Amino acid sequence: MRTFTRSIVAYLLLFILVIAFAMWGINDVFRSVGGNNLAEVNGVAIAPARLTRELELTLQSQRLQGRNVSQADAVRAGLHRRILESLIARTALGVYAERIHIGTSNAQVGERIREIPRTQNPVSGVFDRNEYARFLREMRYTEQDFETDVRADLTSGMLLQSLTAGLRAPSSFGAMELVFNSETRTLSVAELPISAAGTVAPPTDAQAQAFYQENQQMFQVPELRTFSIVYARPSDFAARVSVPEARIREVYEQRRAQLTTPERRTFVRLSAQTEAQANQAAQRLARGEASDAVAAALGLQVARGADQSRDQVSDAGVAELVFSTAPNAPPRVGRGRLSPWVVVKVESVTPGSTATFESQRDEIRTALANEEAGNLMDAARNAFDDATAAGTPTGQAAREAGLTVETFTNVAADGSGAPPEQQAALRGAPEILRTAFETAEGQASDFFPVEDTDILVAVDRVTAATVRPLTEVRQQVGQIYIVRETVRRLQERATAIQTAVEGGTPFAQAVSANRGAIIARSQSIDRASAAQGLPRRFGALVFSAPQGGVVSDMRPDGRAVLVAHVERIQRADPAQQREAVEAVRTSSSQESLQQSLVDALQAQIMGSVRIRRNTELLDRQYPPEGGEEGEQQPAQ
Repeated sequence: MRTFTRSIVAYLLLFILVIAFAMWGINDVFRSVGGNNLAEVNGVAIAPARLTRELELTLQSQRLQGRNVSQADAVRAGLHRRILESLIARTALGVYAERIHIGTSNAQVGERIREIPRTQNPVSGVFDRNEYARFLREMRYTEQDFETDVRADLTSGMLLQSLTAGLRAPSSFGAMELVFNSETRTLSVAELPISAAGTVAPPTDAQAQAFYQENQQMFQVPELRTFSIVYARPSDFAARVSVPEARIREVYEQRRAQLTTPERRTFVRLSAQTEAQANQAAQRLARGEASDAVAAALGLQVARGADQSRDQVSDAGVAELVFSTAPNAPPRVGRGRLSPWVVVKVESVTPGSTATFESQRDEIRTALANEEAGNLMDAARNAFDDATAAGTPTGQAAREAGLTVETFTNVAADGSGAPPEQQAALRGAPEILRTAFETAEGQASDFFPVEDTDILVAVDRVTAATVRPLTEVRQQVGQIYIVRETVRRLQERATAIQTAVEGGTPFAQAVSANRGAIIARSQSIDRASAAQGLPRRFGALVFSAPQGGVVSDMRPDGRAVLVAHVERIQRADPAQQREAVEAVRTSSSQESLQQSLVDALQAQIMGSVRIRRNTELLDRQYPPEGGEEGEQQPAQ
């Protein structure tokens, strides 16, 4: 595949692909997706729990790198929106790959998971299912969700790598990059404050009714569920367990051998064929000669035992000599089982030890208590199952069996509606909410594990999604209407400035006529300084406008509209700077070039799928506090 993508045929196919995207691509970004999903890509849903998990993992990663960012700060900075867009892009790649029949096998997914260090046994270094389960709990994934994500990432990687392999920057790339990076623009900037919109009267009843009818999704009350959670956890039963002292002593005696650390010794051993050789070697070692030198001089074999216990010494005769020799004693000569004669010199001794009953008592008691608590919990679950099978209500059956029950009242799919402490618990275990909204009214799920607890969810009541009546939201309708009307009037004045300038009116005169004020006159700016000194979206508009053009956008704090007049554009001439062009081309990072193509491909793929975003649900799950740049509304 990589070889094929370097051919002219591949480039022609890619060109045809791009044309197809342009002709048939549909990017439905203005339609909202209903229900309980944050977004849909060609019908593939992105649920709130998925965004919650990705946001929490991102913040956790940042904390590990020393950047302690709270979730509230991250939301204010728009991190949740950027993560959602990345999830949409990943989903779109998966949809496209499936469309052209590119996929990842189960074997490839399994191999990738086995390569993750945290799924491996820390001792053996091989894949361990228990470690994998612990990893999934810590990452807050179900096994199916994680393997789906791994499959999607592998498939996307294969797709993009095959399309970008063998990429090399052409000569024209250097010219384009030089022109792009060296471009400067001279512009004047004005502000249209909120006061320029004048006083907006509250809507009449007819206007409010029309606005309400056109924007009912803004006033929708989502589906709400009341459900009970039954917890089966050993810790709830541990306090009921009493472990007799005699039982603790009995287990200690059974484990005594395992709790004993044997004595260990480090020694040197020389093997000789005759007793005379052995005695001569012992005398020379006693005088302080090095064992290697003695062995070389007498033609003997030398071996060392480092921190070995008695049973680790393979020759029983040598073991007897080593462990019967006092520390710092002279070398000893004796008979070996595997050598006729041996000389041993003990260099160090690490005494053995036996853990006392007092040092082990609490650990043994805890282990026995946990075991008994587990037995009590299993008995309670059996009693609970028998009672519910006989028709006893879930809550009553759980309490009679000694299990803990917690009720959640009128909770939405994103966890809103519950008290703050319950919301935190639900967002920390997204599988609970998912199960609550997948289980039918009056039914209960099976027990499923969440960390060290088994959980059952019983749905008591389902309240269908509704739209709040106008009488209830009349004040809110009026406030939103005024905000939108203010924005509309400011945008009209910005458009009037643009029209006047295009008709020959000086920019300053057009601004003054529309109640604005010049805040910068004929200033030169490049892309780097624009990125630092102008709002992100406004800066992009400035550098996409033609010479003489006028662009406008809402100021990030929502208190004014910014209007810029591009008076002059200055660009370098590549024909006059050939050396600079070549330097730019050769210094261009191959990785950067590949990423640029990947970004372009992703943009084309995003344009070929139907994307629907549920911004209302997103704002309910992560209420904006001050808004995000580019999405602010005028302050009142």
